[in-house]
Amino acid sequence: MKKFAMAAVAALSLSTASAESCASSFSGFYAGAQLGVNSTTGTLATENLKTAAGGAGNDYKTTTGKKSFLGGIFAGYGMGVGSCAYVGAEFYGNFGSAGNTLVDTSDRAAANKFFTVKAKNTVAFGAKVRLGYTVSQQAMVFVGLGLEYAKWALTAQNDSPAGNQTAERTTKGKTGKVHFAPSVGMDMFLSKNLFVRGEYTYVLAAKGKVSPQQGLVAAPTTATMKVNLSQQRFALGLGYKF
Repeated sequence: MKKFAMAAVAALSLSTASAESCASSFSGFYAGAQLGVNSTTGTLATENLKTAAGGAGNDYKTTTGKKSFLGGIFAGYGMGVGSCAYVGAEFYGNFGSAGNTLVDTSDRAAANKFFTVKAKNTVAFGAKVRLGYTVSQQAMVFVGLGLEYAKWALTAQNDSPAGNQTAERTTKGKTGKVHFAPSVGMDMFLSKNLFVRGEYTYVLAAKGKVSPQQGLVAAPTTATMKVNLSQQRFALGLGYKF
C-alpha cells in the first residue's frame, strides 16, 4: 500500500510537471510585428443601368482579385489550461494599401463600358480569441476567432459613352463595418522569450455601394454599384513573450 501511494504521488508529480512544461512556456503577455500578403477578392453587382438611348439595362456581376503587401503589430495575453491546451486574447492592427479595381462588364465593347469602381483600404484593426494546443515546449498550433474593422473607400468612374456621362464623372462612397475574421496558425519559440509565427486569416466580405449618375438625354437616372470585398491573408510574425 505504501509503495502504491508513493507511485501515485510520483505519477501525479510527473503529470503536473508535464502540464507545466507543456503549456507554461506560452503563458503570459506578448507583443510583436508581422509582414504578409493580402489577396483581396471583389464582386461588383450593377443595378439600374441604362443604355445611351435610355433603354433599360440588365443587372450584371463581375469578380476580380488583387494581391498587396501588409505590415502589422499584435499584442495579447494567454495561459495554459490543463496539460497542453491554451486560451488567450489578442489585439492587432494591419497597415498597407489593400484594394481592388472592378470593371463593369454590362457591355463587353471597350467603347461602351459603363463604370470602373475602385476600392481601397489602408488600415484594419481586430481582436480575437486564440485557442491553442502546445505540441511541445517550443511549438503551439492555434485557431483564432476574430472580429476585424476596416474602412473602405469606393470610387466609381463613369466611362460611359458621351450620352451616358454627367458633369461629375467620379462618384465616391465608403463602407466601414466589423467583419468575422477566423484564422489558423502556429507559434514557435526560437529562444526562451523570442518566437516566430505563421498565420492564415480569412476576412468575410465587406459590403458597400456607390450610386453614380447617368446623364441620359431621355431619362437621367442613378445607377447602383454594389461591392463585396473579402480577403485571404498570410503573415509571418516575430514576437516577444514577457
